[in-house]
Amino acid sequence: MDFELFLESNFSCKPLAEIIEKTIVNLLNEKVSIQNDEEEIVIGTDYFSLALELEDISDINFVRTHYDIDIDICIRVQLFGNTFDQGIKSLFKVIGSLLKQCGGNLLFLENGSDQLLRRENGQLIVNSDLDQYQIKYLTPNLLSLLDHSYIEGELSK
Repeated sequence: MDFELFLESNFSCKPLAEIIEKTIVNLLNEKVSIQNDEEEIVIGTDYFSLALELEDISDINFVRTHYDIDIDICIRVQLFGNTFDQGIKSLFKVIGSLLKQCGGNLLFLENGSDQLLRRENGQLIVNSDLDQYQIKYLTPNLLSLLDHSYIEGELSK
């Protein structure tokens, strides 16, 4: 399953990748692999991979304009199907940590277009207009792993 996490951050990609790696190791007690090249830094676990774009593959300017949100970093997320349930829980713990450490805006998209989470001006909004599949996994129990207050609201596609 593919997601994209966009952040407004004071950190550039390399320091942010180090923060994410430490979060995964300390918070989740997971082993992490790191791969670097000119285009991205990929952080891998048994449950998911996070690719921090060094080159603007996802067209951040388009996302800024389309969703009317100020962001400057894209992290492509891939959850592995055979460990989806554990992976989404682990991912939401990492996102919760990033919400605390990167005080700026956040946009979490499923399949490149469906807004699931959006934080703007310090307010986290969880999309209340979900399809039948999203309703099954975006549960109150999962959202509690963010360890962050939120409101529900309809977010455009």
